[in-house]
Amino acid sequence: PREEFAILQAAGFRSVIVNRPDTDENVLVKADAWAAEATRHGLGFAHIPIEGRNPLEKDVRAFADALATLPKPIYACCATGGRSSALWAMASVRDAATDDLIAKCLEAGFDVSGLKAKMDMRRELLEDED
Repeated sequence: PREEFAILQAAGFRSVIVNRPDTDENVLVKADAWAAEATRHGLGFAHIPIEGRNPLEKDVRAFADALATLPKPIYACCATGGRSSALWAMASVRDAATDDLIAKCLEAGFDVSGLKAKMDMRRELLEDED
């Protein structure tokens, strides 16, 4: 991961969130090695591993907390970007309309439209918490 973090740092990123579990197929680098490299490059780091593109609420909250507390800009990654996109969309329901979040993900090449009902429900739950 040494080269990847040097590239991210040079591109101006200040933090990295890795959403790929160490148990994923073909994982060549484990989260502890990513964390060490992030520290070595002076980058903030969070490991929020999720399975599939339908994240659990605890993972969405952890992702939202990381977005709120890590130095920005933040680079989030997994194997393909699908899990990170799903987490971002779910975590961002307070900030934008569901259709807008889905459209932004589609622009980036990720279809999170299957989470539409879950995103709307999460928005309602968060409004009830306030």
